[in-house]
Amino acid sequence: MTAHHNRSVAPEWEWEKKMPAAPAVRAGNTIYLSGQVALDADGRVVAEGDVAGQARQCFQNIKAILAREGATMRDVVKMTTYYACPLTKEVTREYWKVRAEFFGDYRPASTGLSISALIWPMILVEI
Repeated sequence: MTAHHNRSVAPEWEWEKKMPAAPAVRAGNTIYLSGQVALDADGRVVAEGDVAGQARQCFQNIKAILAREGATMRDVVKMTTYYACPLTKEVTREYWKVRAEFFGDYRPASTGLSISALIWPMILVEI
């Protein structure tokens, strides 16, 4: 496959337009999304200090970007979640509960990693 088959997914939110990376890239029938953090359409961090609230915003962003290309959450094959907070049983339970809101009984392949920090100190999760 040559590079001319790849195209960036157009940003829609103002904050996306300022980011150096595309929100996603389509390569043939595959869509690769950039990591999503808990920014709303206005670029404000939501649910500061709340992993579940931030995860929900991440999944809402993912769903919206996929929709731009005619895809749904059922089209997700693999995802990686980065946690910049203590990864306790409670955090894990809250995250999986929110995830189920978006995927139901569908289970894409997944990896979760505990890391020291993300792009902003108030961001607890990136998917």
